Amino acid sequence: MELIDKQELIIKGLDFLGIRPETFLLESFLLYLEELQRWNKAYNLTSIKGDKDIIIKHFLDSLLYLKFIPEVSCYVCDVGSGAGFPGLPIAIVRQDLNLTLIEPSWKKCAFLKYMINKLRLLNVTVVEARVENYRDSRFDVLATRALFNIGDFIKAAAHLLSEKGFFIMSKGPSIKKDIQEVSSNYTIEVLQINLPLTSILRNIVKISPVKNLSLRS
Repeated sequence: MELIDKQELIIKGLDFLGIRPETFLLESFLLYLEELQRWNKAYNLTSIKGDKDIIIKHFLDSLLYLKFIPEVSCYVCDVGSGAGFPGLPIAIVRQDLNLTLIEPSWKKCAFLKYMINKLRLLNVTVVEARVENYRDSRFDVLATRALFNIGDFIKAAAHLLSEKGFFIMSKGPSIKKDIQEVSSNYTIEVLQINLPLTSILRNIVKISPVKNLSLRS
């Protein structure tokens, strides 16, 4: 792909999400893409390799989480961040947020710290730990793209939730089974939305510690 093709793809994706494609955003995502591809050759940080797929299935997919993240500054934690998803794309677009990326792999943490420095993201911290073992902070939003089911995510990370906090995750076809297994102490709200520039349907799930169940699309 030529540079202009990648840039146009990012612009179209941001437009779809209602995000103004400012020059600094385009430059940040193109730099992220370049460095991820370079590190991938040595460390295999993600199984998604192509530029187009990384832009759509990593960058834009991560930004779907913004549909549930408050528009005011708050504390957000990306649990099992891997190569930075969804945390780094969110941090690029929302530099008013305080982001913590929790990741147990040292090589992925090295990449995350490198990218934070390259992107000059002053709002992001990396923690090398398993989420079950980290107990130093509380967060308003706990987000993940790791392969948790809803119940396991709650069990693993609930100790990090602030008093008014909630969880966000993305689910596929298993969502109905996952919802059925969640305690009635939690509200589950599901936003069904197409992955930008595709026909792929995503279920972005917000889980809050209250007692109702709703579905919106």
